[in-house]
Amino acid sequence: MIFLTNFADQAVVLPLALVTAIMLALTGWLRGAAMWLLAVVGTLGTIGILKAVLAACGTSEFSLDVQSPSGHTAAAAIVYGGLIALVARRCGVALGWSFLAAPGAVVLIGLSRIELGAHTLAEVAVGGAVGCFATWALLLLAGVPPPRLHLPRLLVAAVVVVVAMHGYHLPAENAIKDFGRRYAWLTMVCGVDGRPNSLTSAEN
Repeated sequence: MIFLTNFADQAVVLPLALVTAIMLALTGWLRGAAMWLLAVVGTLGTIGILKAVLAACGTSEFSLDVQSPSGHTAAAAIVYGGLIALVARRCGVALGWSFLAAPGAVVLIGLSRIELGAHTLAEVAVGGAVGCFATWALLLLAGVPPPRLHLPRLLVAAVVVVVAMHGYHLPAENAIKDFGRRYAWLTMVCGVDGRPNSLTSAEN
Protein backbone atom coordinates (compact mmCIF):
# COMPACT_ATOMS: atom_id res chain seq x y z
CA MET A 1 0.00 0.00 0.00
CA ILE A 2 2.89 2.37 0.69
CA PHE A 3 4.20 1.75 -2.84
CA LEU A 4 0.79 2.67 -4.27
CA THR A 5 0.15 5.71 -2.11
CA ASN A 6 3.59 7.15 -2.92
CA PHE A 7 2.45 7.72 -6.50
CA ALA A 8 0.26 10.57 -5.20
CA ASP A 9 2.85 12.21 -2.96
CA GLN A 10 3.42 15.91 -3.61
CA ALA A 11 7.03 15.13 -4.56
CA VAL A 12 5.66 13.13 -7.51
CA VAL A 13 2.50 14.94 -8.58
CA LEU A 14 3.93 18.47 -8.54
CA PRO A 15 6.78 17.75 -11.00
CA LEU A 16 4.38 15.63 -13.07
CA ALA A 17 1.87 18.47 -13.24
CA LEU A 18 4.57 20.96 -14.24
CA VAL A 19 6.02 18.72 -16.95
CA THR A 20 2.53 18.04 -18.30
CA ALA A 21 1.83 21.78 -18.52
CA ILE A 22 5.10 22.33 -20.37
CA MET A 23 4.37 19.51 -22.82
CA LEU A 24 0.89 20.88 -23.50
CA ALA A 25 2.26 24.38 -24.04
CA LEU A 26 5.02 23.16 -26.39
CA THR A 27 2.39 21.74 -28.72
CA GLY A 28 0.83 25.19 -28.94
CA TRP A 29 -2.22 24.21 -26.89
CA LEU A 30 -1.94 27.18 -24.55
CA ARG A 31 -5.57 27.00 -23.48
CA GLY A 32 -5.13 23.40 -22.39
CA ALA A 33 -1.91 24.19 -20.52
CA ALA A 34 -3.52 27.14 -18.74
CA MET A 35 -6.64 25.18 -17.74
CA TRP A 36 -4.45 22.30 -16.58
CA LEU A 37 -2.41 24.53 -14.29
CA LEU A 38 -5.55 26.28 -13.02
CA ALA A 39 -7.19 22.94 -12.19
CA VAL A 40 -4.13 21.53 -10.42
CA VAL A 41 -3.38 24.71 -8.45
CA GLY A 42 -7.06 25.12 -7.61
CA THR A 43 -7.30 21.56 -6.33
CA LEU A 44 -4.17 21.64 -4.18
CA GLY A 45 -4.95 25.16 -3.00
CA THR A 46 -8.46 24.19 -1.92
CA ILE A 47 -7.18 21.17 0.00
CA GLY A 48 -4.46 23.31 1.60
CA ILE A 49 -6.98 25.90 2.76
CA LEU A 50 -9.30 23.22 4.18
CA LYS A 51 -6.41 21.60 6.05
CA ALA A 52 -5.22 24.93 7.45
CA VAL A 53 -8.69 26.01 8.57
CA LEU A 54 -9.46 22.68 10.22
CA ALA A 55 -6.07 22.69 11.95
CA ALA A 56 -6.68 26.22 13.17
CA CYS A 57 -10.26 25.88 14.31
CA GLY A 58 -10.65 22.23 15.20
CA THR A 59 -13.30 19.97 13.71
CA SER A 60 -15.86 20.71 16.43
CA GLU A 61 -16.10 24.29 15.18
CA PHE A 62 -17.86 23.00 12.07
CA SER A 63 -19.42 19.83 13.50
CA LEU A 64 -17.36 17.70 11.12
CA ASP A 65 -15.59 14.38 11.50
CA VAL A 66 -13.02 15.42 8.91
CA GLN A 67 -9.76 16.47 10.51
CA SER A 68 -7.63 16.60 7.36
CA PRO A 69 -8.99 16.10 3.81
CA SER A 70 -6.85 13.72 1.79
CA GLY A 71 -4.46 15.68 -0.40
CA HIS A 72 -3.11 12.46 -1.92
CA THR A 73 -6.59 11.50 -3.11
CA ALA A 74 -7.35 14.95 -4.51
CA ALA A 75 -3.98 15.09 -6.28
CA ALA A 76 -4.46 11.63 -7.77
CA ALA A 77 -7.86 12.62 -9.15
CA ILE A 78 -6.75 15.80 -10.88
CA VAL A 79 -3.20 14.86 -11.95
CA TYR A 80 -3.56 11.20 -12.93
CA GLY A 81 -7.28 11.29 -13.61
CA GLY A 82 -6.98 14.58 -15.49
CA LEU A 83 -4.00 13.43 -17.54
CA ILE A 84 -5.66 10.14 -18.52
CA ALA A 85 -8.87 12.02 -19.31
CA LEU A 86 -7.04 14.42 -21.65
CA VAL A 87 -5.34 11.52 -23.41
CA ALA A 88 -8.68 9.75 -23.75
CA ARG A 89 -10.30 12.88 -25.17
CA ARG A 90 -7.45 13.20 -27.67
CA CYS A 91 -8.20 9.62 -28.73
CA GLY A 92 -11.84 10.47 -29.32
CA VAL A 93 -13.35 9.06 -26.12
CA ALA A 94 -16.57 10.76 -25.03
CA LEU A 95 -16.46 13.32 -22.21
CA GLY A 96 -18.34 11.18 -19.70
CA TRP A 97 -16.21 8.10 -20.21
CA SER A 98 -13.00 10.15 -20.06
CA PHE A 99 -14.02 11.54 -16.68
CA LEU A 100 -14.17 8.04 -15.14
CA ALA A 101 -10.38 8.06 -14.82
CA ALA A 102 -10.65 10.54 -11.93
CA PRO A 103 -12.99 8.45 -9.72
CA GLY A 104 -10.82 5.44 -10.54
CA ALA A 105 -7.74 7.23 -9.22
CA VAL A 106 -9.71 8.28 -6.13
CA VAL A 107 -10.63 4.66 -5.37
CA LEU A 108 -7.08 3.35 -5.79
CA ILE A 109 -5.25 6.02 -3.82
CA GLY A 110 -8.12 6.52 -1.37
CA LEU A 111 -8.14 2.87 -0.38
CA SER A 112 -4.39 2.96 0.17
CA ARG A 113 -4.72 5.99 2.45
CA ILE A 114 -7.45 4.30 4.50
CA GLU A 115 -5.54 1.01 4.68
CA LEU A 116 -2.44 2.83 5.93
CA GLY A 117 -4.48 4.67 8.57
CA ALA A 118 -3.53 8.05 7.13
CA HIS A 119 -7.13 9.15 6.52
CA THR A 120 -10.70 8.18 7.28
CA LEU A 121 -13.28 7.36 4.63
CA ALA A 122 -14.82 10.83 5.08
CA GLU A 123 -11.47 12.55 4.58
CA VAL A 124 -10.82 10.53 1.43
CA ALA A 125 -14.32 11.38 0.17
CA VAL A 126 -13.75 15.12 0.64
CA GLY A 127 -10.38 15.00 -1.11
CA GLY A 128 -11.79 12.88 -3.90
CA ALA A 129 -14.75 15.21 -4.40
CA VAL A 130 -12.48 18.24 -4.75
CA GLY A 131 -10.22 16.44 -7.22
CA CYS A 132 -13.09 15.05 -9.29
CA PHE A 133 -14.81 18.43 -9.47
CA ALA A 134 -11.57 20.00 -10.71
CA THR A 135 -11.13 17.25 -13.31
CA TRP A 136 -14.65 17.78 -14.63
CA ALA A 137 -14.04 21.53 -14.82
CA LEU A 138 -10.76 20.88 -16.64
CA LEU A 139 -12.46 18.76 -19.28
CA LEU A 140 -15.20 21.34 -19.82
CA LEU A 141 -12.92 24.39 -19.96
CA ALA A 142 -9.96 22.92 -21.84
CA GLY A 143 -12.01 21.39 -24.63
CA VAL A 144 -10.80 18.61 -26.91
CA PRO A 145 -7.00 18.38 -27.25
CA PRO A 146 -5.82 19.30 -30.76
CA PRO A 147 -4.54 16.60 -33.16
CA ARG A 148 -1.03 18.06 -32.95
CA LEU A 149 -0.78 16.95 -29.31
CA HIS A 150 1.86 14.21 -29.49
CA LEU A 151 0.61 11.56 -27.07
CA PRO A 152 3.70 9.28 -27.03
CA ARG A 153 5.97 12.16 -26.02
CA LEU A 154 3.55 13.31 -23.33
CA LEU A 155 3.18 9.82 -21.88
CA VAL A 156 6.92 9.11 -21.99
CA ALA A 157 7.63 12.37 -20.17
CA ALA A 158 5.00 11.54 -17.55
CA VAL A 159 6.38 8.04 -16.96
CA VAL A 160 9.96 9.35 -16.65
CA VAL A 161 8.92 11.89 -14.01
CA VAL A 162 6.90 9.38 -12.01
CA VAL A 163 9.65 6.76 -12.04
CA ALA A 164 12.32 9.32 -11.14
CA MET A 165 10.39 10.89 -8.26
CA HIS A 166 8.55 7.89 -6.83
CA GLY A 167 9.66 7.23 -3.27
CA TYR A 168 10.48 10.84 -2.46
CA HIS A 169 8.32 12.71 0.02
CA LEU A 170 7.36 16.35 0.44
CA PRO A 171 6.30 17.17 4.05
CA ALA A 172 3.52 19.50 2.97
CA GLU A 173 1.00 18.19 5.53
CA ASN A 174 2.91 19.33 8.61
CA ALA A 175 3.75 22.71 7.07
CA ILE A 176 0.09 23.40 6.26
CA LYS A 177 -1.12 22.38 9.71
CA ASP A 178 1.58 24.42 11.44
CA PHE A 179 0.59 27.43 9.37
CA GLY A 180 -3.07 26.95 10.31
CA ARG A 181 -2.31 26.73 14.02
CA ARG A 182 0.17 29.58 14.05
CA TYR A 183 -1.83 32.02 11.95
CA ALA A 184 -5.36 31.00 12.90
CA TRP A 185 -6.34 34.66 13.28
CA LEU A 186 -5.88 35.12 9.52
CA THR A 187 -8.81 32.83 8.79
CA MET A 188 -11.23 34.99 10.82
CA VAL A 189 -13.41 31.92 11.35
CA CYS A 190 -12.07 30.58 14.64
CA GLY A 191 -14.44 31.98 17.22
CA VAL A 192 -15.37 35.58 18.02
CA ASP A 193 -11.85 36.94 18.42
CA GLY A 194 -10.33 34.88 15.59
CA ARG A 195 -7.95 32.95 17.85
CA PRO A 196 -7.56 29.15 17.89
CA ASN A 197 -10.08 27.44 20.12
CA SER A 198 -9.11 25.35 23.11
CA LEU A 199 -9.53 22.08 21.20
CA THR A 200 -6.96 23.09 18.62
CA SER A 201 -4.55 24.40 21.23
CA ALA A 202 -4.64 21.07 23.04
CA GLU A 203 -3.92 19.04 19.89
CA ASN A 204 -0.45 17.63 19.35
